[in-house]
Amino acid sequence: MANFCLPEVLTKKFITALKSGELDVEKLADMSSPERRAAFSKVLGPEAGKATNALFESKLLLKNQQAGLINWIKKLTGITPEVQRDMIAKVNRLDEVLQPESEQAFLADLVEQRLGVGVTSKEAAEIARLAQDIEKTKAAMESGGDRMDYGKARVAFGNYVSDLKNNADTLTIKERLNPANVGKNISDLGGLTKSLKASLDNSAIFRQGWKTMFTNPKQWMSNARKTYSDIVKELGGKNVMDEIQADIQSRPTYDKMRKAKLDTGTAEEAFPSSLPEKVPGLGRLYKASQSAYTGFIYRQRADIFDKYLEIAAKSGVDVTEKAQLESIGKLVNSLTGRGHLGSLEPSAQWFNNIFFSPRFLKSSLDFITAHQMQKGVTPFVRQQAAKNLAKVVTGTGAILAIANAVAPGSVEFDPRSSDFGKIRIGNTRFDVSGGMASLISVLAREISGSSKSSTTGKITQLDDPKAYKGPTRLSVAGDFTANKFAPLLNTALTLAAGRDKFTDKPVNLNTQEGLINFGKLLLLPIPFSNYEELRDNPKAAPILAAMLLDLHGIGSNTYGK
Repeated sequence: MANFCLPEVLTKKFITALKSGELDVEKLADMSSPERRAAFSKVLGPEAGKATNALFESKLLLKNQQAGLINWIKKLTGITPEVQRDMIAKVNRLDEVLQPESEQAFLADLVEQRLGVGVTSKEAAEIARLAQDIEKTKAAMESGGDRMDYGKARVAFGNYVSDLKNNADTLTIKERLNPANVGKNISDLGGLTKSLKASLDNSAIFRQGWKTMFTNPKQWMSNARKTYSDIVKELGGKNVMDEIQADIQSRPTYDKMRKAKLDTGTAEEAFPSSLPEKVPGLGRLYKASQSAYTGFIYRQRADIFDKYLEIAAKSGVDVTEKAQLESIGKLVNSLTGRGHLGSLEPSAQWFNNIFFSPRFLKSSLDFITAHQMQKGVTPFVRQQAAKNLAKVVTGTGAILAIANAVAPGSVEFDPRSSDFGKIRIGNTRFDVSGGMASLISVLAREISGSSKSSTTGKITQLDDPKAYKGPTRLSVAGDFTANKFAPLLNTALTLAAGRDKFTDKPVNLNTQEGLINFGKLLLLPIPFSNYEELRDNPKAAPILAAMLLDLHGIGSNTYGK
């Protein structure tokens, strides 16, 4: 609806119908919604007629009906630019016409166009009531009341509308069996497997939080502690995410967060599906780990964004300017593990079904390049990004140096090795780079044209014409990409190969062992997979210590020669 505009051909028909009297504005105002839609459709066709009727009816709700009708006509003919309105304000204007007793006047077209989902008269009345609650609690907050009441009202409104949309998108078993929905079925299965693999841990603390541990230690420490209480609350039946969202959405800076496109309300790519919540026994545990993960990240983004607003204001930066806000938003999103895919952003869901964490990978690239390669980033943000990079490199380097001093040879400082940025204990490697080491390693190999084995220490030249089937820059990039595949695609490729290239175990549907390995590869949460690696390798690090680190985001891999 926001982008609706009649094509030139239909605009001429519309104007001609107005001049001839075929479309009489006064009569249109007295018609019922179906009658008015039919009148528009006769002139403009069904689709354009429906959209035009929705726009017309939205103007009927304005106090000054005449001015609304004039604005409606100007908008359709392209005379004035279209004005975006806040959804809540639109719903408030719908209040009177959406009462159950006003069934005949119920503006179905308008609601469907504006909210993106068809609703009943009863549901529309509930939407209006929730919108009124927002206005009441906002007024109370501005008069000195509790801002959390306002935040809770906003969350209740958002949850209700989201539930309506989710219910409209939910497919029945019969619909899922329809060949036309095979794409959605695959996408949903991909989201389910990824969500299960990423569950049952508290990994955001050191995974997405590694960079902020050095750049914003106060916020990191506070929010890391809260993850444990979040888990306890969620296991006790409380909805933690509603509390977190109420706090964020009631902050004085929330409007700036929205303008900055700060990701504090979108689903995190590690948890694209809520289906595991419905699994008996596992559902509550899954929800607890998801809330700890997402809650930590959302709080971090909101707190750090507020901090950078203060720094920017003190530096003379205009924090009301759109470009500055969006630039700060990119900085904070990337700092907390969510990069912007640029021109590929419209295809983000597609990428998320193929790769495990495409936005996280992009955030690492943005961080190690200090946003110098990203378009639309202001000088203030580039300056802050450079400072952040220096802090993280210094802090991570100090940890690696201390580890190597305590256990000489436990750290690999050559970036051409896959052990770079990791601490090695026996055959177990612990990643203390927040997931950035693998990206640095592949870049070092591509630039230097050589790689170093993590097991033998041997240096191998890439693209060596004398080496038959030797490694190349292309194969190095291919291996790196394959290691980032999402669980569904990775399992499908492994199933086609018949064996897991990492464990050398059979993966097929013909034997009991192969079928079990197939299920583990597809659905087993990562902590359990890492436990099996540790258990099966006699030279692995102590299992309890390794599991504790892994559960908090210090990823581990265990393998020998």
